[in-house]
Amino acid sequence: MSTFLTYVILFFFLCKIGTTKDQQKKRILLNDPDVLADRLGRLESLVHSLSDKLQQEETKRNVLEVAFSQLTKSHKISSTYIRWGKQTCPGNDTLLYTGFIGGGLYSEAGAAADAVCLPRNPDFVKTTASQGNVGHMYGTEFETNFFGPKSFDEDVPCSVCEIQDGTQTIMIPGKNTCFNGWQAKYKGYLGSGYYAHTSATTFICVDESPDYIMSGESNSNGKLLYEVIAKCGALPCPPYHEGYPLTCVLCAK
Repeated sequence: MSTFLTYVILFFFLCKIGTTKDQQKKRILLNDPDVLADRLGRLESLVHSLSDKLQQEETKRNVLEVAFSQLTKSHKISSTYIRWGKQTCPGNDTLLYTGFIGGGLYSEAGAAADAVCLPRNPDFVKTTASQGNVGHMYGTEFETNFFGPKSFDEDVPCSVCEIQDGTQTIMIPGKNTCFNGWQAKYKGYLGSGYYAHTSATTFICVDESPDYIMSGESNSNGKLLYEVIAKCGALPCPPYHEGYPLTCVLCAK
């Protein structure tokens, strides 16, 4: 046998003996009470360290939750809507202001189409305007008795309300109830201008029990409000019905 091969065999034999001795040493150490006590102590120390870190993280989370709660309270979430035909707001909603429904004259072709809620205490800066090159803002009258007893020619108020229990509002024409998850703020009937008048108008939801502006029953015209009826054809009947006045509801969530 060559000397080299002899050395190789001797090397592997010594490695085997060394491995066996290491394993025996480990078994001895594992059975040593002092070694076990030392390892148990290290484990307890690690557990205490992890517990302290967990407590610190919980404290940080509580601080962040308090800060977020305070931030939410200081930056309240709210939205606004107009209650057409009333001088008050429903439920616990906050009244920002009450005023008059304003808009364009029913017979002016260039009149603005939309209605606005004008406040009772306007601010003016200038006292003159361009000669002739202007738009017009009129008050609004009921032009029928449909919306309330003796409502014909009565001037119509409005209210701007702030809602605290939601951030979204929607007016649903043709309904007087809200869908699941939404709360009805008020309901009524759809109002607009007369179909044959020159001025374009928009649809608004007039409260089912409207108020009238005191001493506003004179026939001054201006922007005029009529009930809106369904017209069959492209509008399917049923579910709609020819000539039926359309309801409406303002919903929030």
